Amino acid sequence: MTCIVGCINKKTNSVLIGGDSASSNSYTKRIESCTKVFRHQFFKNVVMGSTTTWRHIDLLKYSKDIFPELDWYKKTDIDHEYMVTKFIPKLITLFEDGIKNEKDESKGANFLIGINDKLYEVQGDYSVLCPLDGFCSVGSGSDYATGSMITTANMDLSVDARIKLALESAEKGTPYVQRPFLLLDTVNEEEIVIK
Repeated sequence: MTCIVGCINKKTNSVLIGGDSASSNSYTKRIESCTKVFRHQFFKNVVMGSTTTWRHIDLLKYSKDIFPELDWYKKTDIDHEYMVTKFIPKLITLFEDGIKNEKDESKGANFLIGINDKLYEVQGDYSVLCPLDGFCSVGSGSDYATGSMITTANMDLSVDARIKLALESAEKGTPYVQRPFLLLDTVNEEEIVIK
């Protein structure tokens, strides 16, 4: 299920994250009205796109306790150390309290998070990655999307056009990715919907 693509926009000092709308398993697929790419309910400069489960998405979207400080969104020094030492412990607690598997242990989610002009990938084991290329992708369509982002890196295309092409590549290459695509930016609150 899923393709989520994130890219830093150096012209606007922001991050754009886009994703598809398919919900699938190994046998079926349907389009969901709930989105896998979303702006955090309390922090408008935080945009996330998640894979794994819809429960993870719900928790990420609505938790007011995921960030250590209430005025966290005002910080400009969000770096890798901050993500690892402050954000991840809150995330682990959120998932441990909100998701239990049959062994009574929580599992992490694989998702992208854009904060102001920084892009991070959080992996299922709570590792935090910072893409040197300024873009990354997660989900079952990520190989197709990453190839597209590499190919378009030196082309004269806008960031939203590059993400659209990456999602289209994933949609064409895997049965688990499908429109509509939703793109959100950390700076402005405009939603780009591609049907």
